[in-house]
Amino acid sequence: MRNSSIVKFGAMAGVAVVLWHLLFHSLDKKLYFRLEVQWGVLLFYVLAMYLACRNEAKQSEGLFAWQPALRTAFGTFVVAHLIAHVFYFVLFKFIDPGLINLQAEILSEGIERSKDLLGEENAWKMQDQYKAEDFKPTFQKSAFSFAFGLIGGFILALAVAWTTYGKSAFNKK
Repeated sequence: MRNSSIVKFGAMAGVAVVLWHLLFHSLDKKLYFRLEVQWGVLLFYVLAMYLACRNEAKQSEGLFAWQPALRTAFGTFVVAHLIAHVFYFVLFKFIDPGLINLQAEILSEGIERSKDLLGEENAWKMQDQYKAEDFKPTFQKSAFSFAFGLIGGFILALAVAWTTYGKSAFNKK
């Protein structure tokens, strides 16, 4: 069944992302917000998409076509991304609501450090714009964030599909 690779590898990547974030959350909550930690999850997404495509290519007769490669890669991303976003929502809303204030504090510190680059007036405007209440998770904000993330996921899926389509069964034995 074609969708089994999407669900299997998407779920594995989603769980890996959750565990990754829980690791940094438990070590030091400020680490959770580091760019390296947040962008590091892309490795899990890309690896899962690649493995799902590779698995599908092994099961395909002949060459792995472009459209199934893209569908498999993007479907895998959607499953993983959904699991991750449900986790984010639950973490910020129920498990550790104090992260909202920490996130606002870290953003405020970043704006303060960037005053020379932003200009004094722009920095003050940004400080006023980003208050802790702006970070409170709601279903609508989470749904929008999930949907917006699909754009980047589609771009990743294009890249992964490009590397896997046209392959002939990846050393089928």
